[in-house]
Amino acid sequence: MTTSTNVPAPTFGATGFVAPAESDVLAGVQADQQAAFGGNLNPSLTTSQGQLAQSTSAIIGDKNDKFLALANGVDPAYAAGRMQDAIGRIYFITRIAAQATVIEAPCMGLAGTVIPANNALIVDAAGNIWSCTATVTIPASGTVTTSFACTTTGPTAVPALNGVSIYKAIPGWDSVTCASGVVGNAVETRTAFEFRRRQSVALNAQGSLPAVLGAVFNVSGVLDAYATENNESVQSGAVFTGSITGGTLTVSAVESGTLAVGQTVVGTGVKQSTLITALGSATGGVGTYAVSISQTVASTDMTAAVGGVPLGKNSLYIGVTGGEAQAVGAAIWGKKSPGCNYNGDTTFTYTDPGPTGYPYSPPLPTYTGKFQTLKNTPIWFSIAMQNNANVPSDAIAQVQAAIIAAFTGADGGTRARVGSWIFASRFYGSIAALGTWALIYSIELGVGVADQNAVLMQIDQEPTTAATNISVVFT
Repeated sequence: MTTSTNVPAPTFGATGFVAPAESDVLAGVQADQQAAFGGNLNPSLTTSQGQLAQSTSAIIGDKNDKFLALANGVDPAYAAGRMQDAIGRIYFITRIAAQATVIEAPCMGLAGTVIPANNALIVDAAGNIWSCTATVTIPASGTVTTSFACTTTGPTAVPALNGVSIYKAIPGWDSVTCASGVVGNAVETRTAFEFRRRQSVALNAQGSLPAVLGAVFNVSGVLDAYATENNESVQSGAVFTGSITGGTLTVSAVESGTLAVGQTVVGTGVKQSTLITALGSATGGVGTYAVSISQTVASTDMTAAVGGVPLGKNSLYIGVTGGEAQAVGAAIWGKKSPGCNYNGDTTFTYTDPGPTGYPYSPPLPTYTGKFQTLKNTPIWFSIAMQNNANVPSDAIAQVQAAIIAAFTGADGGTRARVGSWIFASRFYGSIAALGTWALIYSIELGVGVADQNAVLMQIDQEPTTAATNISVVFT
């Protein structure tokens, strides 16, 4: 028995699975009904046969949608949820569970007092408990800075400077403050997981920057990382004495290196994201240069380099937030090329056991290296909005939460990262989505003060923010 239908079938082509429009499916179902009952049926959708045609069309459309989701799920560009997890397993990676906010907290007290990991607890004004992540000893200065992780995972707000206190007393430990922090994450988003999967592709490689970066991202607890190198036999960037008037940088003395267009200028009082845009009277040394931001800075010590960090000759640079230092060091050492120099403020020691099957006999060769622990750099926001009759009582809190969600990537977009631009325009959509009452005059952001439309993070800076950094004004 031969059967046929007027309902259009899905197709496969260059763009993959293509489902027919549901209006065409409905027309096909109605044509089948007319053929089955000899014609003359009333096509109105309010009739019994019309209702049946709509229901049948909805069932067909639903199955088409599910198959479309399944077909898209095998493409890393569109995969989400369980299908994305399956793709990740091919690369031996799994989705990162929710991670706690981590703060840097100066602890004051008697010299020699040990502040133990896990057992040293502090509390913030909201009642959140924070646990010390590493055992430290208070030095002769009476102050030691260490990390505390919130015992509740997810994006807990970073407390204010004096917003924390000792929760579990330890003799000799007198007080604690909060210097800065990196807001935690909910379960790794689709976008973040795909970003990490792309880095992991290089895990089996050796000696290349992607291989080192992929290995570092695979270390437990690592939240962000950056990799670059200087393969020249001279220092990259420059260390110098200079001043800025308006849009002109005047260099009076160069200690080392060479200035060039495209470098980021860093120094006391210099605005974040200040770039050298053109040569003036100088060609790399003493003289004048044009810079991207008009400002006034008195003569002071400065640096200029791509990414804001001068690198030693023939050296590797890895910047990392999170993760245990020795584990990060082992990942770097296992993937770097032999004989390279290092940059950074964190030293690690690696003991080489020898190749598999051919272990060394004691004493085992031991090596030291360095990487940069990224500096938590708070980003401030200033948001001006219209005050209208529909603005809810908790509007400020809603706007702050929307900013933090976009900043951390919890909204499904790209999170703020080390070495990248952060644009004010990234946050308009998140606020506008709160409702028709959310009418925005302007959004500005910056480091120290919110007065820019975009901020370029240096390669040694991890951007952070908190509700206390977000000013929302309704006028």
